[in-house]
Amino acid sequence: MTANDQMTHQQQFQDKSEAIRWTTPPVDLYEDKDGLVLQADLPGVAETDLQLQVSRGVLTLEATLPHEDDSMERGYYRQFRLSDRIDADAGEAALKDGVLTLRLPKSAAEKPRQIAVKTLH
Repeated sequence: MTANDQMTHQQQFQDKSEAIRWTTPPVDLYEDKDGLVLQADLPGVAETDLQLQVSRGVLTLEATLPHEDDSMERGYYRQFRLSDRIDADAGEAALKDGVLTLRLPKSAAEKPRQIAVKTLH
């Protein structure tokens, strides 16, 4: 992402933030043997209204909620800096019952490897 692209994204967020009441969703973030697991409570969010993006090592979670009558639109927004040890391209996400589960595996270089030992005769 170029500096212009990033500025455009920031401007779009600022434009939207004037029309949306943003809330920081509660998140559980932990590491297991395979990588990072992020679970976020996003009640009322549909899969089509959820965006996950990784740019320059920053994970952005953004979701909007459906309008209730004529009130201000609401949404969730949160960002996380990811370690270089994480392979964000191989991430998998699922949204079920208002809970987002995102699995981000460790990069291949970070996974433990078994080295075979050969006996020489």
